[in-house]
Amino acid sequence: MALPTRPLDDRSFQDLVDEAKKKIPLYCPEWTDHNVSDPGITLVELFAWMVDLLLYRANQMPHTHYVKLLELLGITLEPPRAATAPLTFYLSAPQPAPVVIPRATAVATRRVDQAEPVVFTTQEELTIHPAELEQILVRKQRGSSMAYEDVPLRRLKKEFTPFSGESPQVGEAIYLGFSAPLHHHVLGVDLTCVRAGGQNIVPESPPLQWQAWTESGWVDAPLEQDGTGGMSWSGQVRLRLPELAQRAIGEVNAFWLRCEVIPASGEMRPYTTSPIIREVKLVSWGATTPATHASEERDERIGRSDGSPGQRYTLSHTPVLPRWETERLEVWLPGMRTWQPWREVADFSTTGPDDQVYTLDSVSGEVTFGPALRLTDGSVRQYGAIPPRGADIRLSSYRYGGGTGGNVRSETITELKSSIAYVSRVTNHAPALGGLDAETLDEAMFRAKSLLRTRYRAVTADDYEELVRQAFPGRVARVRCLQTALAGGRGGAPSPGQVYVMLIPAIHQQEAQGYIPLSRLALAEALRDEVQAFLDERRLLTSHLQVREAGLKRVRVQARVVAQPGVDHARLEQAVIAALNRTLNPLVGGPDGRGWPFGRELYLSDLYACVQGVDGIQYIQDVAMFTVDEADRLQPVERKLELLAHEVVVSDLHEVTVEAE
Repeated sequence: MALPTRPLDDRSFQDLVDEAKKKIPLYCPEWTDHNVSDPGITLVELFAWMVDLLLYRANQMPHTHYVKLLELLGITLEPPRAATAPLTFYLSAPQPAPVVIPRATAVATRRVDQAEPVVFTTQEELTIHPAELEQILVRKQRGSSMAYEDVPLRRLKKEFTPFSGESPQVGEAIYLGFSAPLHHHVLGVDLTCVRAGGQNIVPESPPLQWQAWTESGWVDAPLEQDGTGGMSWSGQVRLRLPELAQRAIGEVNAFWLRCEVIPASGEMRPYTTSPIIREVKLVSWGATTPATHASEERDERIGRSDGSPGQRYTLSHTPVLPRWETERLEVWLPGMRTWQPWREVADFSTTGPDDQVYTLDSVSGEVTFGPALRLTDGSVRQYGAIPPRGADIRLSSYRYGGGTGGNVRSETITELKSSIAYVSRVTNHAPALGGLDAETLDEAMFRAKSLLRTRYRAVTADDYEELVRQAFPGRVARVRCLQTALAGGRGGAPSPGQVYVMLIPAIHQQEAQGYIPLSRLALAEALRDEVQAFLDERRLLTSHLQVREAGLKRVRVQARVVAQPGVDHARLEQAVIAALNRTLNPLVGGPDGRGWPFGRELYLSDLYACVQGVDGIQYIQDVAMFTVDEADRLQPVERKLELLAHEVVVSDLHEVTVEAE
């Protein structure tokens, strides 16, 4: 049976002709006759016929030859991607000093039947700081407005009421301030309460909401347990804090946690009297850190050099995950005091004979040293240095794993691979996401169709965008190439030879879902320069290329809605804000969920549709749209917001008011 053929390029003769005709107005606007009788069109068809013949011969290659061609062109299989999960480490008891959990700490799922456990390792060092309360404020109804009152810590023994003594009002709250950076900590709030307070409520479902202040405003702090029955008796409230931010409340600048009275709904009943608190204390029970589906191998000796060029060694475990700075190859010779580190490179094309470099194939785990090539004049050039004969070679450490097997459910990563002082248990409160299997051969062959069109050249806008996507996966979230004048918007005239490549950097998947501070979308200068240098090698000589940060148009929405009966107003407010953040998002927003389109107008009707889609809304009273400049000044937008070709919208801090019917 003959080996099957795979089309290397599926473009037909007519596709080639049509593609060339589309470029004529851009580069030769004075050429207006595109009929077949035109001599220029005859030349276009001639060249298209020649290319069609070459494609026909190339498309007849059998499967094995096609694979070899891909190897010669340097197209390799994409390695798997590792899933990530938030791991929460719990202490056996609160500690008076910081507890450090080292980077690369291994945690696994439980073994089930014959299935091997899935191992995760922490991405960074985690420090669990002790918590210390520094300030207490209460916000109470005073006439028609809310007023803050200071509760001095030295007077806590005398008792105080966090809310109005008789009939606490919705919106009243107690604020707890601290200076320690308790980001992503598990915080215990020990409350000594007087049982006479907090009457009428259902202790299992109190009308309270715990929140923490972040860069995106007040965010819910997940409640693990409430041992106080809504401050009805003494006990501990345990919460998981988000990424915190400092702010000034009153005259105090601190990190803040608050407990606010919310409307009673469902099984809730409102307070008839305020709880009475005698003492408040904060304690740290743990913290959360990201972890990657990976196992770690340390100090693996991969061989001993024989001094010859092009040496190859294979690691014991594959596939190898992207390397950290500390994960590198090391060489040692007798007489040396320490192991000598070498540097990993993508290839040896720009290396000299003294450069201590190597390549590492993530899929096969093959380590390669530089080859020696014979030149036309008979001399031999060495690309990259070679470890001396007899030198020991090792990898200081590397992580391996990845794949869809790492996408495990929540509460399943619970087994510590080694004991850690003061740590009693660990778990993941959210599922692991982002794991992908290694690219198959069929997938690589399909990818090669588009890659081969743009591998060595960047002519069209699609060429630039495809090159960036292929070369910078996981670092660039979105790319847009424009050949129009930026100041001219969508209708700007093409600038001959001028090309703009607009970039939006990638951020963590979980961060991309909500409010994104502008600082997280800033294009790093190093990444911009790297993309610029990469594209400069592939652009036309007559093209002038500029790599820039995408234009981010900040939009703030002010909405007033009426809630359906029985709906929690505070939660509905957060739901509306979350919907707006999700829609006005340059990464996951827009009509198709792939990011707000470049240059696409934002209509007021888009905002009405977004808000109306939130469950629990009876009707919408009003929606207003504003742009926010660098000085945080608001500019109202009447009907639609016009965007230039390089601009996308991004959410500012929205304001939502929820009212009862």
